[in-house]
Amino acid sequence: MDRIKLFTESSNFLHTVVSEAERNNDAARELVKGLSEEQLNWKPEAKRWSIAQCLEHLAVTSRGFNGYFPQTIGRARNRWPTTASVAYRPSLVGGLLIRQVVPETTRKVPAPKVFRPSDSSAITDALEIFLKQQDEFLSFVRQSEGVDYNRARLRSPVTPLMRYSLADAFVVTIVHESRHLAQAARVRAMPSFPN
Repeated sequence: MDRIKLFTESSNFLHTVVSEAERNNDAARELVKGLSEEQLNWKPEAKRWSIAQCLEHLAVTSRGFNGYFPQTIGRARNRWPTTASVAYRPSLVGGLLIRQVVPETTRKVPAPKVFRPSDSSAITDALEIFLKQQDEFLSFVRQSEGVDYNRARLRSPVTPLMRYSLADAFVVTIVHESRHLAQAARVRAMPSFPN
């Protein structure tokens, strides 16, 4: 199914975002189950990311929104309150961004410098770091109940020139996670992965 349609055709957008985030949490737990810190930090090549780096990147990227979500949600609560579930409509910029980060895209998009994981081969507690940030993300999603998240706009943590909806930011986060969890799974499935 088209990843964007999963959200646009949902009868309860926020519930879908929560469900997909929880699915990503489960995928991350399954991915790292039984692996040592050494295995989590193993890199297939110097310029490619380890499983730990993929998880750290996801946490750092999601955390980049933490400074924007509270103000955006507060402003939306005052300006665009709603009593009904709002159908998701991607903005032009948000839709383009989502298409760039869906797992199915074959185009490699380099991570912005502010979102790159550490170069360290000794990242510890990568899963816990990821899941803790997921809890924060889900808290913001739940706080968005009762607002029109399509009309609420925020600046991109990457560049203030790019603006998209709060709903777009939620979808970008979910599909971006799916993309890098798939990348981490490919690392684990490599024949040269240490056992």
